[in-house]
Amino acid sequence: MSRTRIAVTAFLAGLTALSVRAGAQAAAAPHTIVIKLVEQPGPMPYAFSPATFTAERGDTLRFVQAAAVMHDVHFKSMPKGAKLGGAATSPYLTTKGQSYVIVVDQRFVPGKYEIVCDPHEMTGMHAFLDVENAPVHGGQ
Repeated sequence: MSRTRIAVTAFLAGLTALSVRAGAQAAAAPHTIVIKLVEQPGPMPYAFSPATFTAERGDTLRFVQAAAVMHDVHFKSMPKGAKLGGAATSPYLTTKGQSYVIVVDQRFVPGKYEIVCDPHEMTGMHAFLDVENAPVHGGQ
């Protein structure tokens, strides 16, 4: 009877260890962050939703057109050392469901990024991305 109890305890301890390791691996996986370009009532009719978000290297940013008016995504200001090049400004998104996808990779450095929609910047369509200093997911 005591051998059975020891075997069961060892088995459960092993399952717990595997479960903790699997949870840690899942937490380290890259994320897809969805940001919608929306119309809303009020004095600022267009917005990014959410307007502030945080990403780590390896995460994917998916900007989705959810409005009936044309929008774009323009990384207007970024930390020194960021090198987004042509990816800093998306093509115009004109159809609901259309998206602009960018991966937070070696072009991004840790820090704060301001994102605007060029046609609606003057009406307050701004978003803020904080890229955290974290290792690249998947050992990249």
